[in-house]
Amino acid sequence: MAEEQFRDKDTEFREMITRRRRRLIGNDWYAIRAAPGTQRMARHVEGAPIHRVGESIIERNLRNEGISVYMPAFWYESIHHRTRKVIQRRLPLLVGYAFVNLENMNFEQVRDVDGVICFLRSEFGPIRFSGDDLSVIAAEELSRRQEFRRERITRIQKETASQAMQLRGNLRKILPKGRGNRINLKDQALIAIKGMKPEMQSTVMGMLHQLEQLDAYMGLETIDRVA
Repeated sequence: MAEEQFRDKDTEFREMITRRRRRLIGNDWYAIRAAPGTQRMARHVEGAPIHRVGESIIERNLRNEGISVYMPAFWYESIHHRTRKVIQRRLPLLVGYAFVNLENMNFEQVRDVDGVICFLRSEFGPIRFSGDDLSVIAAEELSRRQEFRRERITRIQKETASQAMQLRGNLRKILPKGRGNRINLKDQALIAIKGMKPEMQSTVMGMLHQLEQLDAYMGLETIDRVA
């Protein structure tokens, strides 16, 4: 089940990358200056499509106005020093800048969006970037995404192995001593559980169930296959 879910996510991510490439190539883009603080992640919305997961405040404001926006970014993962909770953040590759696609040259509509300071300009007006220009940035963005996914795979696999080892150690403490080396720990537990009290039987069965889930875990290899 877990492997199928991650495979579905991977397929969805591949499709997102393909759509992004098609959207960049062949279109003209203009760079905007984003106000300080607007490139941080906006409040999470349940059920948001994958391309809007982790979007920034400036991206959400522009999209809500029907404006196509591209903010190169990468994911960063850290662990809280006290709670040990994993914290994921999406950070901008170009601090202070994003790109908008203006089919109708509606510059004033963009300027009126909350969080937009101005367009990046030359003496001839707003500077135009081709999709080919941005594809170079998109390649770096994809490279960062792959690196993040590999690091996440490694972390989760280590955590899974550590949890399984701890569960087996706790089971060995509960089971009778003198278990033969050739007898599987799970089989020994199923034999020993018959002589245990109901409360202890429930505890051991719960531990065995957790072990089965960890042993069946196939890892996140599918996440690492990026288009």
